[in-house]
Amino acid sequence: MLNTIVQTFNFFIIFYVILMQIQVFFVATMSYRALASDRFVTRHGRIQDMITSDTTPPISIVIPAYNEATGIADSVRSMAMLHYPNMEIIVVNDGSKDETVQRMIEAFDMVPIDFPFRNAIPTQTIRRLYKSRLPHPVVLVDKENGGKSDAINAGINVSKFPYFMATDADMVLESEALIHAARHFVEDRERTVAVGGNVRPLNGCEVRLGKVTKVSLPRTAIEMAQVVEYIRSFLSARPGWSRMGSLLIISGAFGIFSKAAVTEVGGFRNDHLGEDMEMTMRLHRHFRRKKQDYRIVYSADAVAWTEVPVTWNVLKKQRVRWHRGLIQVIWQYKGMILNPRYGFVGMVAWPSFIAFEFIAPVLEFTGWILIPISLLTGFLNPEVAVPLILIALLLGTANSIASLFLDDRFGYYSDGRSTLRLLMYTLGEHLGLRQRSVWWRVRSLFWNPKKKVWGDMQRTGVGNLGGQTGPQPGTLMNVPPTASVPGPPGES
Repeated sequence: MLNTIVQTFNFFIIFYVILMQIQVFFVATMSYRALASDRFVTRHGRIQDMITSDTTPPISIVIPAYNEATGIADSVRSMAMLHYPNMEIIVVNDGSKDETVQRMIEAFDMVPIDFPFRNAIPTQTIRRLYKSRLPHPVVLVDKENGGKSDAINAGINVSKFPYFMATDADMVLESEALIHAARHFVEDRERTVAVGGNVRPLNGCEVRLGKVTKVSLPRTAIEMAQVVEYIRSFLSARPGWSRMGSLLIISGAFGIFSKAAVTEVGGFRNDHLGEDMEMTMRLHRHFRRKKQDYRIVYSADAVAWTEVPVTWNVLKKQRVRWHRGLIQVIWQYKGMILNPRYGFVGMVAWPSFIAFEFIAPVLEFTGWILIPISLLTGFLNPEVAVPLILIALLLGTANSIASLFLDDRFGYYSDGRSTLRLLMYTLGEHLGLRQRSVWWRVRSLFWNPKKKVWGDMQRTGVGNLGGQTGPQPGTLMNVPPTASVPGPPGES
């Protein structure tokens, strides 16, 4: 009896991994078709005309900032140089303890303004608003600390345009990133509520004046492994799910949303570790319940660069936080699982994501322990099990190589040496990093959900470009100007 139970569970794990890789391959196939379609539009769709067109949708760029004094000015200058005809930049200082506000005021000759706005989403108290006297459409919101989501919500309230982009202070966007993302709103203004961008690791690249002037691969193994991961996630998976109308996450690093849609669902949740995925799922649920046609899409040509962790400790904290955010989202939206009311999202995409993202680490971790023991003790027939294990490994490797093929169209790593390095790290991914990542995600199951953090990451190499409840929703706000400017902490 015990022998039968052990054998059954071992083969269940093996076939589970094979099924997961088959699903990954199917989505990658859909991604190939989506990227081919995008490439055709990019070449023949006259996207460049949007740069000078009066019909291009105006966008508010919302940058939440907490202790970003070192690089906030450079980050804003970088955003100001984007090729886009109509935009504003809103920096939201979330109660920083450094000189973030002072640096912004000095860099952009900012003055306090009397600016009425509607407090459509409740946030912590806004202390002052500032506007630049330079020819830059820059606004500074100085508010009480409330967390990243609260800062984004404050930026949404203050913004004057119908679309907004939520991004991080250390992001480096390609000059035409907004154009490529905004064209999805132009194609279908009525239905499109959110567009996600293509986020790439910045480590190893050369950055000058806020722009990536040379793309290179990083040197260390931990950074290279993350390059492979980002390529697989943003090119093998998201385009495919977007094509099927079931994109479940708009990256918090680069996403453009309809202001009306986000306001309608109550803004970003501040008690969440995965606020970007939670917002995407909330939009799906909201419009499905209303039976209103909508689009949440992905733009692979809208490229943004971000620095990834360079130490195992920081990477561990990041991945644990991500997985705990996933746990929160699963619990909150468990009612959508296999619920025909939510269409393809509820019946296929959401169950697949849970099965192969949330459950996978537990089963993989169990398999690494149980399968070798079962083989050594004779509970598992090696003549049957070993070939199946090899099939699973080969499928996983083939899927990773397929992601490199999809990435080749962008030409960032087209030279032979870079291609060879990417291939080597793709083949060697199962020799350490994956095991660590799975263990971190298993550990993330044990945590205190009441602990709230801003989610800062220690940055090196590129540099750190970096309560009282506010009024109730719907209140017309009017923040008066003040003559004084607060100094650094500890100064009068």
